[in-house]
Amino acid sequence: MIEILDSLDVLAQPVLDLRALALAGIRYGSNAADAIDRKRIEQVTLSPIVRRQESGDGTKPVYYGEDGQRLSLDEVVDSVVGAEGMLHIAGNISYKVAAGTVVGFALYGAERGPLAYFGSLRSYEEFLTAFGTPDSVERNEVYGDLLGYHNYYWASKKQAYWDSWDERLSSVNLGDYAGNHGPG
Repeated sequence: MIEILDSLDVLAQPVLDLRALALAGIRYGSNAADAIDRKRIEQVTLSPIVRRQESGDGTKPVYYGEDGQRLSLDEVVDSVVGAEGMLHIAGNISYKVAAGTVVGFALYGAERGPLAYFGSLRSYEEFLTAFGTPDSVERNEVYGDLLGYHNYYWASKKQAYWDSWDERLSSVNLGDYAGNHGPG
């Protein structure tokens, strides 16, 4: 088992066996209810029972159901570990859950999180040298301005986002995310 946080270079490998990886102690493919300590969960997104969420810097998220009533964090976490959604823990780390199983890892936050490890990459060309040529690249543009590149590595079910404005790697996700499986 490879713990990603202990071996961040693994993120740059062009081919990964996700079943051999763990992120912050959570194995890919594990049962979310058993593996993820609820005390570590700071935020939940894409919960099937949440219709509205309020959050901001330095404040704990507040969740509301379809009836407008406030939901507890435990209720929201239960909805994800029993179905699907995203569970976020400290350190700019998230777990994607589907059918109660951890099917994806996400690392983000180039300056504060684990991806600061790749801070020496100061250009898109340096990123490509370190990570290799992606199977697919999508330009992220708004009003004609290039914001960055979504780089997909299908053999690893990996997407690495290069932020062109700040010239840095700002997120990596592994697993069952849109675009990570190839065309189709």
